[in-house]
Amino acid sequence: WNEAFEAAGYRDAFRVELMPEGADPMDVRYNVIQWVHRSTRGWSYGSSIVDPRTGEILKGHVTLGSLRVRQDYMIAEGLLSPYGDTAEGAEALLDMSLARIRQLSAHEIGHTIGMEHNFAASTQGRASVMDYPFPQVDLSADGSLSLDNAYAVGMGAWDLRTVLYAYQDFPDDADADAERAKIIAETVAMGLKYVSDSDSRAVGTAHPDGNLWDNGADPLEELERLMAVRAVALAQFSPANIRRGRPLATLEETLVPIYLLHRYQIQAAGKLLGGERFTYALRGDGQRPTDPVDGQKQRAALTALLATIDPETLRLPDTLLDVIPPRPPGYGLTRETFPRSTGPVFDAIGAARSAVSLTLEVLLNPERAARMTAASARQSDLPGFGEVLGALTASTWYASPLDGLEGEIQRATSAELLVHLLLLAHHDDADPQVRALALDAVNGFASWLEARSTRESDTSRRAHYGFLLALIQQSRQTPASLDSLAPTEAPPGSPI
Repeated sequence: WNEAFEAAGYRDAFRVELMPEGADPMDVRYNVIQWVHRSTRGWSYGSSIVDPRTGEILKGHVTLGSLRVRQDYMIAEGLLSPYGDTAEGAEALLDMSLARIRQLSAHEIGHTIGMEHNFAASTQGRASVMDYPFPQVDLSADGSLSLDNAYAVGMGAWDLRTVLYAYQDFPDDADADAERAKIIAETVAMGLKYVSDSDSRAVGTAHPDGNLWDNGADPLEELERLMAVRAVALAQFSPANIRRGRPLATLEETLVPIYLLHRYQIQAAGKLLGGERFTYALRGDGQRPTDPVDGQKQRAALTALLATIDPETLRLPDTLLDVIPPRPPGYGLTRETFPRSTGPVFDAIGAARSAVSLTLEVLLNPERAARMTAASARQSDLPGFGEVLGALTASTWYASPLDGLEGEIQRATSAELLVHLLLLAHHDDADPQVRALALDAVNGFASWLEARSTRESDTSRRAHYGFLLALIQQSRQTPASLDSLAPTEAPPGSPI
């Protein structure tokens, strides 16, 4: 942060020092960064004690949680497979983890000096430490992965402007309000983007640049790149991803963030659907208030999202499935492991269901669906929610049936989609037309199943068709039965 203050004309105005021996962290004279050990995931915080009469910050207090380092370390283990037969390659893992905690420290300190999140910064080359960063994983031409550039160092262009605006002093004869308005106008002219917390955090928000844990100026290009990184990491996944002496079953904890490596880029790509770029414009400031995402880009996003639930993409290699045994005593299942229906044995289909559910949560978000319905009614070149449902059902329910493990994943995907659509069709707060389109898709499933459930010769497919048809019929006869339905819940992602 000293970089930003020096850019505003203040030399050594910001310093970090070790706390004096015996000082009380609660002493109002000290701004404090404290380290808290955690055995579970949790957020870090940057807060302030502010004089309500003047707005002056009297004391800043940052709390950093230790498990954030462990989570980054596990992501690095999953990406790099560092533990070979001869030596343990932990140096790159440690470098990445410490780079993250430095960035996190700067982020939380930013809150204590008055800065809010800017979740558009990641679309402009890491323009602020006040975004939530996803590690940048570089994929070389030879297929190797690198974390050398995982996290940014130093202040971004947005940070320099916010410090200038918030802390700059002006001569006594200057009009301070006019000078600050000039800083704002210059910032707008620089093309720097800002999207607030409230317009970014939820899956269904509208601004395509407002995302947590994403990277890149183009969410589709980054999703495609990240899927390629994921494929490389999964192909090389082996016992070399955990330290010698660790139970092989704990490969699952390291596998989770790699298998779901794309979970936040899915959300970023999804916000192109029904997306609308906008500014917090003021009358007369020259900013464009709204700008809907064009239809071609939305359809490209739909295609990219459907690719993430392709059974071949979700199938784990046999070489990996063969080396994950049941959990030993003392290493029970937790929320950090995949959902499973297989008892003690690793559930490859449960892992796939969790990934499918994450994509369906994006595609079938009721607010996004309502925006698409309204936008396509105004502009016929924009895709409506019905087009999303058509493409989604064509690539899942009505796709050519597969065999083997891919076939089981395909059937699990169809079942997951049915649950999501039944819940959307009966969602009291969803737009009526959205509910109608969801119900129409379910009715289409019922007709399709009735024509196939008795004629199908393959036992697995016949049983699958009969079960899903019974589920639809039950929802019609006893709507209260929907209360027992729930989408598959993926292991937690935030915070990383």
